[in-house]
Amino acid sequence: MIDKKIGIIGCGNMGEAILSRLSNTLEKSTSIMVSELDSARRDYIRNKYKMIVEIDNNAVVKFADVIILCVKPKDFDKILKEEVCCGMSKNKLLISIAAGATTKHIEGIVGKDIPVIRVMPNMPAIIGEGISSVSAGSAVRASDIETAKEIFSAVGEVVEVEEKLVDAVTAISGSGPAYFFYLIEALIEAAQKLGFDEKTAKNLVLKTAIGSAKLLEALKEEPENLRKKVTSKGGTTEAALKVFDDKIVKSIILDAVKAAHKRSKELSGG
Repeated sequence: MIDKKIGIIGCGNMGEAILSRLSNTLEKSTSIMVSELDSARRDYIRNKYKMIVEIDNNAVVKFADVIILCVKPKDFDKILKEEVCCGMSKNKLLISIAAGATTKHIEGIVGKDIPVIRVMPNMPAIIGEGISSVSAGSAVRASDIETAKEIFSAVGEVVEVEEKLVDAVTAISGSGPAYFFYLIEALIEAAQKLGFDEKTAKNLVLKTAIGSAKLLEALKEEPENLRKKVTSKGGTTEAALKVFDDKIVKSIILDAVKAAHKRSKELSGG
């Protein structure tokens, strides 16, 4: 059970995902405070969660033991320098989900004695099915890591990684949902070209994708083994997979992930 006061600065999709899950277990009036600069978004959060939504980020920093920064990249440094920095102390924990900001960069603004944890969640966190990596800054204590894991386990699974691997996490699980959406999009288009209407095409593809993922999770077998079980010698699946192999699809996927990894390193100054 989280025994800290949680402050969320920025209530976009990810900020709301965290708020939504935490509000199921924490008392909103005494344990959670959020801030949002966009007035329409502020009204939406206020009405949906029946809570006060601050416009003043300083109020959140003063209130909270743990401050989670969920702001847009263009606003990140400005908010750190002008609003977060002055209210931080070594007894508070600062968590950032900004893709391009290293703990060293954040510490350079708020102070090296401030515990800073970098978290990389992904989009399925919105429905509590995400996976997040947590990486410790130089002043982080073991108890801080446990707090971060407890918070983000509310939106899915959590893995602890060295910060040098965060760019790789970004390339695999951060961007990963888009890779699967791309494949699903392509299969829906293929189904329509084979004669199905859009609704039927979507249903066939989505149920196949969801069922395959659930089967993989339930049986706890290697993907390769399940693929082989579907692939009969001389059958239809073998014909399709031969095209994948001929087009060197695995190599294409590797190149795509490497491109995402390279871009993530560029954004974080690596």
